Amino acid sequence: MADTSKPQSRERPNTHPADIRTAPPAGPALSDEDRRMAKIGVGCFTTFIGAISGAMIGVLVAVGVSFGTRCKPLEGLPACDWHIFAGWGALIGAISLPTLALSRLRRRERAGG
Repeated sequence: MADTSKPQSRERPNTHPADIRTAPPAGPALSDEDRRMAKIGVGCFTTFIGAISGAMIGVLVAVGVSFGTRCKPLEGLPACDWHIFAGWGALIGAISLPTLALSRLRRRERAGG
């Protein structure tokens, strides 16, 4: 049987209203002090979150290393030398996440958004 339904538009087939890009509403312009305070807030928050998430990833790596080296951790601990891996993970996370977040903010400001 042949398809007798209406042909779809070739310009924008299957377009959902949420997919149509519109200009964001223009809000009040931020002063330099407001921008600086926003950057400080984003930097402090992402430093805290980055340190915690990096430490968790570090402990996960420690568990893998303990499994690979067949190290038997003390009872109740997740891995051998987990605190070293957690410390380095926290340091890396506390530096990398704020750096990425603030670079995205700077890129957005330069683009005029």
